[in-house]
Amino acid sequence: MTAAPEPKPRARYAAKRDAIMTAATKVFVEQGMSGFTLAAVAKRMDLHPVSLTYYFKRKEDLAAAVLRDTIDRFAAMLDQAEARSAPGDRLATFIAAYFETRRRIAVGEEGPLAPFSEVYLIEGDQKQPVIDAFETLYVRIGRLLKSEDMPWVGAPRRQGVARLVVNLLTWSDSWLIGYAPADYARVAARLADVLVGGLAAPGRAWPRMPLLDLAEPVAENDEITRDRFLVAATRLINREGYRGASVDKISAELNVTKGSFYHHNSDKDELAVACFERTFGLIDRARREAASAGSGWEQLWLAVVSLGMHQAEGGGGRILRNHALAAVPVAMRRRMLLRFQQIANSFGGVIADGIADGSIRPVDPMLAAYASMVIFNACLPLEPHRSPPFTEGVIEQYLRPALLGVFVK
Repeated sequence: MTAAPEPKPRARYAAKRDAIMTAATKVFVEQGMSGFTLAAVAKRMDLHPVSLTYYFKRKEDLAAAVLRDTIDRFAAMLDQAEARSAPGDRLATFIAAYFETRRRIAVGEEGPLAPFSEVYLIEGDQKQPVIDAFETLYVRIGRLLKSEDMPWVGAPRRQGVARLVVNLLTWSDSWLIGYAPADYARVAARLADVLVGGLAAPGRAWPRMPLLDLAEPVAENDEITRDRFLVAATRLINREGYRGASVDKISAELNVTKGSFYHHNSDKDELAVACFERTFGLIDRARREAASAGSGWEQLWLAVVSLGMHQAEGGGGRILRNHALAAVPVAMRRRMLLRFQQIANSFGGVIADGIADGSIRPVDPMLAAYASMVIFNACLPLEPHRSPPFTEGVIEQYLRPALLGVFVK
């Protein structure tokens, strides 16, 4: 009688599962949910796909595990932050914990983090538990700011700041490569300083000037134009990611045929590039038109608040959210990141000029520039699911504290 095979040692099983999780996270980063398959993970590990089913029966199970791992690691960062008593210390501790995790990833001591950009696209019976766990993170981040001594930091502000913080941290994927891992702690401290202390120099008032009108005219008839494809594609990429925004879905968004799509566009990649260029053009336009506003602080305020309200209202078509770069093909991603960096350099110049003229307090100009870009990029209605979007209070509850300091009265 043949003896039953001995079970695999726990350590060996855990090590193999960890290797699968690391490979799966890398595939998730590169391919997004639409390109995430057991076969793609197995190929990265040079294994047969069937060998993965011992650990994860379906791709949905593996995708959920990848996202839950990142959510759990964010929760551990929040555990550290919640141990502090003062709201400012809690926020700074959370940011420091994130960049310490990124340092450990950079030197090979931890596996990568999965992007949150497509968490709502997960499928299977684990979808709702993953989404619930993800949304709990936002609630906990918002609570870091809560204090009986600052009753003016209410729920709408905490909600907006939580979104700003998550976007600021996750967008660091786009620029953190420019820093050595040994400098990540300084990066964390400088970003926390921008969020808590704001950008305006002491005594500088919140400007009272008309915002820039950045909305582009929308055709009043039913004619399908190139611009409508750009607006529809931008909306879909923001919602479902680059890979999730297929030609079929873009066409359905406008209720046209695929033939109509290809009449106006060469292919999806060409349209996506045009969407990015439209976004870059709108940001460049805002910065140019704000250049005559006066001091560096007034120029920065006018550009950021105008872009933020344009993003919140969405009347002329929103700009691409920063997470749109997730799962973009490598060559295209490099080109788009270069343009984002050029724009960040321009904002950094405005901030440096403001420091020089005394209207902006001393901050790290480049890190403040990255924060400024996320401020307007992540600006949404306070009740984004309401129709029409509810934008009243966005300036007071989100843009003002984002620029003057999240605890400003």
